[in-house]
Amino acid sequence: MAKQSGWTYGGSAQFGSYGAGSSGDKTDFKSEVKIISASNKGRSSKAESSEGYKTITYSGVERQDTINWSVQTLCDSKGISDRVNIVLSYYDPFYIGQLANQIIEDLSPEQMQAVIDGDTSAVETLVESKLDVNRAIKQIYSTTVITDTSEGKASGTIKIGPEYPFADYVLLFHYGYSNLSERPDSEKKQEFLLDTGLLVGEILLVVVGSVLSGGTLAPFLGTTLVATGTVVGLADIARAGAMYLSSGFGAIDQNRQGCLFPATGYNHTYTFTLDEPVILTDPETGETSETSAKNQNILSQMSEKSLNEYQSLIGSGQLATGQAVQIIAVGGLVIAALLITLKRGDA
Repeated sequence: MAKQSGWTYGGSAQFGSYGAGSSGDKTDFKSEVKIISASNKGRSSKAESSEGYKTITYSGVERQDTINWSVQTLCDSKGISDRVNIVLSYYDPFYIGQLANQIIEDLSPEQMQAVIDGDTSAVETLVESKLDVNRAIKQIYSTTVITDTSEGKASGTIKIGPEYPFADYVLLFHYGYSNLSERPDSEKKQEFLLDTGLLVGEILLVVVGSVLSGGTLAPFLGTTLVATGTVVGLADIARAGAMYLSSGFGAIDQNRQGCLFPATGYNHTYTFTLDEPVILTDPETGETSETSAKNQNILSQMSEKSLNEYQSLIGSGQLATGQAVQIIAVGGLVIAALLITLKRGDA
């Protein structure tokens, strides 16, 4: 069973003093997660980090697996009864495919050539104007629990059903709220994205990461493709997801007993990918190739125009695989991934 305790971001937790009644005592938070297969075997996990943010990633997770979780809320190292938010979200591959489709259709040949040369400013502008974060990150399960009065503990299970889409998932345990002023979250999400630059930075990385990581297009690209200098992986997805999802909980200051929360509260994430191999057969040659269900979900949203728009670039040799691999700006990876997929006959 994987465990997390306390502050999961880089640096140290920053506690403030809020209101005249604050005691100065500090909250703490612990969580544990174990994912069990249908044959009652535990899925393997490992700790990972992205720019100082710590998360736990699982491999081999399948539909019909069960997530067993437990949490503990504390103040001054003592268990107290308090509330915890639990949200399981996924990055929708169908919407990602639609977004990539829109971007490719809106790029002029000159802009595409600029992308190939490493200038992805046109793509970033299009993503910023078209991205609907609420469609990219979707909740499939959420609940709020109250920990017990004896030790401040609570536990439960989440069944990964057969209807769960093949996608990258982030399970977030959030402990933190404002006892002084609970605020609606609708405006806070947008404010957070705009004020921090997350809209064009982290969320764009997440959109691309959903295409490149967790067994979708990554096998075709190898491990040399990078985004903003780092290999895109589940840790990046977890960090961006935690920042985005936690921003929706509004103001955070102290709990009902006057114990202080750190800024942003506690956000523990556990991530995994649901996917399975898909064998494709070329109708003309009979040759087979392996892709994945999540990959196919993404590509299913691509129009024939988008899939063929720049086929001439590949056929003429103007775009070599090596050139695409060298594109390191985030927006360019979406285009490069799709083009390489076309080149390999997997579309």
